[in-house]
Amino acid sequence: MAGKRASFADVAAAAGVSIGTVDRVINGRGNVKAETEQKVLKWARELRLDRTLSLRPTRILKLGVLLQTRRNPFYEGMVSALKQCASDYSYLNVQIAFYFFERLDYRDVVEKIEAAARACDGLLLDVFEHPQIRELLTKLATSLPVFTLASDIPDIGSIDYIGVDARAEGRVAGELMGRFVGAKKGEVLLISGLQSFHAHEQREMGFRSVLRDRFPNCTLAKPIESREDKVSTELQVKSALAKNKNIVGIYNISVGSREISEFLQHSNRSNITFITHELTAENRTLLKSGFLDAVIDQDHASEARLALQKFLAHYGRYEGQIGQVGFRIYLRENC
Repeated sequence: MAGKRASFADVAAAAGVSIGTVDRVINGRGNVKAETEQKVLKWARELRLDRTLSLRPTRILKLGVLLQTRRNPFYEGMVSALKQCASDYSYLNVQIAFYFFERLDYRDVVEKIEAAARACDGLLLDVFEHPQIRELLTKLATSLPVFTLASDIPDIGSIDYIGVDARAEGRVAGELMGRFVGAKKGEVLLISGLQSFHAHEQREMGFRSVLRDRFPNCTLAKPIESREDKVSTELQVKSALAKNKNIVGIYNISVGSREISEFLQHSNRSNITFITHELTAENRTLLKSGFLDAVIDQDHASEARLALQKFLAHYGRYEGQIGQVGFRIYLRENC
């Protein structure tokens, strides 16, 4: 009948569930699977069940976020942005649980992933490539929404990658390096954190390709893998510069920019072009002081917002426009 108000029975019939299930979802009585709740809410909205027009979802959705140690400034910024974004979307009953792995050991990472999967409705992870990590994530992605953050792990069946184009970042770094070095001829020292981080590998590939194709006067010195450790970065850079007086540039994909900058100053090698990633407070100071030449930065806030939007959209709780992320270049004059 025209004008007839939709009932729980109408929603139940459309969603293919019982009236009792509809009642549990609408009145927040619990004990309903996430996918069933999503289906009920979808049909409740479509049928304009009055009580759902301004409905606050009743079941808490928990997103498990797995990151490297919180002592890393990049991850400190990401944690802060995710917390703020979860607060912004708190009306949709979403919460974030953080899990940190302190060592670059696949066993630690696997253990944290398993703990997060048991307790959460979805996963957002920045982890490195390893057969057992890949196997676990591929298995989990069949039943949980899995999103990769900052560094992708392709072909695991994840929902999406949340982050910038790392290869494009590397190409920009190569362009900046070549232009800053100019007519000088010499070698460039590249420092990655861990090659099994997809983003680090992609940045290096982009960087190498631009130098090779457009700046043949810049050749690459033997690269360094720091394993995301500042002490290791400092020691290896000191050793490399002591052995090689022909280095004209440093591209640091990893941590330890302050330690490198201090060494360059103390050893009278400040004429070396120095480029890195992430506009942390420390890197901003180095950039303003002229110890860094350029910083390529990704926007934590945009990545956090995109991650929450896609997670909520998966469960039918977000229907707005999905955002985008990109990266920015900072020099001394615009930092």
